[in-house]
Amino acid sequence: MLNATVCQQARLSKDARFDGKFFTAVLTTGIFCRPICPARAPKEENVRYFVNALQAQDAGFRPCKRCLPEIAPQTPLPIKIKQLTQALEFGDSITDVCDKFSISSRQLRRLFIKNYGLPPSKYLHNQKLLLASKLLKTTSLAISEIAFSAGFTSIRRFNEAIKSAYNCTPSQLKNKPRQQSIELKKVTVELAYRPPFDWHLMLSFFRLRQLNSVEHVDETHYRRTININGDKGWFEVTSLPDKPALKLTVQLNNYRYLNQVILRVRRMFDLDADMQVIQQQLSQHQILADTIAKYPGLRLPGCWDKFEFSIRAILGQQISVKAATTLANRIALKYGEAAVKNPSGLTHIFPQTEALINVDYQNVGLTKSRISTLHNWIAFYQQHHDILSCYENIETLEQTLIKIKGIGPWTVNYLAMRGLSDPDAFPSADLGIIKALTVNDNKPSNKEILALSKQWRPWRAYAAIYLWHSLAH
Repeated sequence: MLNATVCQQARLSKDARFDGKFFTAVLTTGIFCRPICPARAPKEENVRYFVNALQAQDAGFRPCKRCLPEIAPQTPLPIKIKQLTQALEFGDSITDVCDKFSISSRQLRRLFIKNYGLPPSKYLHNQKLLLASKLLKTTSLAISEIAFSAGFTSIRRFNEAIKSAYNCTPSQLKNKPRQQSIELKKVTVELAYRPPFDWHLMLSFFRLRQLNSVEHVDETHYRRTININGDKGWFEVTSLPDKPALKLTVQLNNYRYLNQVILRVRRMFDLDADMQVIQQQLSQHQILADTIAKYPGLRLPGCWDKFEFSIRAILGQQISVKAATTLANRIALKYGEAAVKNPSGLTHIFPQTEALINVDYQNVGLTKSRISTLHNWIAFYQQHHDILSCYENIETLEQTLIKIKGIGPWTVNYLAMRGLSDPDAFPSADLGIIKALTVNDNKPSNKEILALSKQWRPWRAYAAIYLWHSLAH
C-alpha cells in the first residue's frame, strides 16, 4: 500500500532511491512519470500514485517521454512470483505456466492481482506495450523488429495496440531514425537501477572468474558471447557516468530475443535489488554492518546462463576460484561452439546441455569423481530442465538435488545464490562464511550458522556475499 505523503516527498525531492517503487500519474496531462522525472512537479491534487508502470498504463495514462518509465528498475518480488513472471515473459502461455508450476489458472490470476494489481493477461499486454515503447524511443531497430522483440505475433496487431494505448502510430512514437550500416546492427539499451551500486566492485568479482574464451572483463566493461535459442551474438555492459544506469549493447542475428537478453542481464548484475531494504535488515549484525558501511554499493553477482553456472558450481567444489575457472574455460574451449565475430576477439560460446551429454572430459584435468558428478547432473537436468526455474523454495530444491550423487548442500545453495539469483540461498558450510563468523578462534558449527542466518531471511544470499567480502577486503 502506497503512502501518499512519502510518495509526495520522494517525487518533489526527485529521490533516486524511490525510482521504480511507485509512479506518478498526472490527471491534467494523462501521462505518468518516475519519481526522478526532471519535469516540473505537478500539484498534489492533480496526481495519482501507482505501484508499478503496468497499473498506470492500464488505467489509461501514457509514459512520459522525458523520464521514460519504461526503463525504470523493477520492484523486487518473492522468488515464486519472479519465476511465474519470467516464464510468461520468456514465451510460455498462461496454460503452460499453470501446468509447469502445478497451479490453477485461478491461483495464477490471484497471485498476479496481489503482486501486480493486474491479471496475467493484462500484465502481459501492458508489459509488451511498455517494452515496445522503450525500444521505439531508445533504439534504432526497425519497427517490424521491435514488434516481434516485444512479443507481438503480427505487425497489424502491434500497430493496433500502439494506436489504442498511445493514440499514435509506432512511427510517431519513434524518436530515433534507423541507422543504416553494412555491418550487423548493434542495439543499445539503458538499464536503470536504484543507487547505491558499485560497478567497479561488480566488475572485479566477474574479472576474477572470467572465462577467457567466452568473457572479457576490464576496468570498465563486461563483454561475453551468447547463444539464445540458437541465435548467436554478443553483448557488452558498461556504466553510464551521469545517471544511475548501465548501458547494454547487444548484437544478435534475430532481435526477437532482445527482451530475454535484457531480463537476463538485469538479473546478472542484480539491477532490481532494493539495497536500502536489504541493508537495513542485515545491518543488525556487526560484521555485516561494517562491510555495508565500507562498501554500500556491493550487490549479488548473478550469471548469464543457469546451466552454464550449474557446471561451474560443480567444478568449484572444494577447489580455488582460479582452479575452477581454469577447468570451466577448458570445457568451453573443448566442447563450446565457435563464437560470432565480436570486438573483443572472443572465440567460443559455452556449451549447452546437448553438447556435454556423455562426453569424456579427456585432458580437461578433472578427477573421476568430478566427471561422474557432471554426468549425473547433466543426465538429471536433461530430464528435469525446469527444476531450476520452478522450485518451491531453497529447502525443496536442496532436498531434490542432493539426491544426485556428488551434489551436496553447498553446491545447491551456491548454484541458487548466483545461478538462480535466489536472495535466500545460503551456503552455510562454505569455508569463507565459517571463517568470517569465527571469533577468537571459535569456529561456529553449521547448526549455529544456520540459526544465526534466520535473522537475515529472506536476504541470506546478500549476507553471504558481504561475509565473503569482509575477508577479501
